[in-house]
Amino acid sequence: MTLSHKNCQIEITSDKIECEYLYLANKTIRWEIFLNEKLQFQKIILVPEEIAEFQFEIADVSHKGFLTQEAVIFYLKKNETMPIEFFRFCVIEEETKLSSQTKSYEFANEILKTISQKYNIPFLFKYYVETKKKEKNLNVLLIFLMILLLVFILTRGL
Repeated sequence: MTLSHKNCQIEITSDKIECEYLYLANKTIRWEIFLNEKLQFQKIILVPEEIAEFQFEIADVSHKGFLTQEAVIFYLKKNETMPIEFFRFCVIEEETKLSSQTKSYEFANEILKTISQKYNIPFLFKYYVETKKKEKNLNVLLIFLMILLLVFILTRGL
């Protein structure tokens, strides 16, 4: 099966998913996921029996002065609470739309449907996937805001 739209082309076969897309600053990104006994994406090797589910979100990304949507796919291991990023791709030059109406959503859904059927692993779309990295960034932001507030209070009193 071939999925293609403007800058992005994805080829799905029974043993491999290949993706190529043009990204920021006209950088071409290529990746493959091998669908053998284990799933392999770059240095990430997943044992299907250890995966509880896949999740994906559509993130807004600024590209050449306009917003576009990027699909970000995560996996959640059994007995874990925080998903881990698996891979991502972007179908640029789309008009800004609801997440579920984008080509990024459509392509991510097809990729995960293929993986789900082969390995019997469920998947779902979420508007926001909470990860350790996002949680850490939020904590840093909150600490920064508290320090800023403290400095503001102290300087007003002087």
